[in-house]
Amino acid sequence: MLVTFKSKAAADVPMYAEHAKLLLAIVGKSLEPESAPRGIITAGDVPAALAKLKSAADASRRTQKDHANDQCDEEPGQAISVGLAQRAFPLIEMLERAAKDQRDIVWGV
Repeated sequence: MLVTFKSKAAADVPMYAEHAKLLLAIVGKSLEPESAPRGIITAGDVPAALAKLKSAADASRRTQKDHANDQCDEEPGQAISVGLAQRAFPLIEMLERAAKDQRDIVWGV
């Protein structure tokens, strides 16, 4: 299932529900109810949500970099995993624009 984040400050951000669920948990929100998830990050909550998500993305980058250094001898053609920082990037951009324009972010509506 896809979840689409919307804000008047930025273009829509579609995301698989499993990834959206993780990112929303980081900012203290959830995908409830599962059958038709809906929610909002109010303009007043956007700065705190942005700070939490950026912090988690930075931590993920550090972990992924350390892991990459340990895996220097990978075979060519081996799949590269997508980390939290990459998955969070579009939502971080939306949060930054929403913070600047003092706009809400909604999903499921």
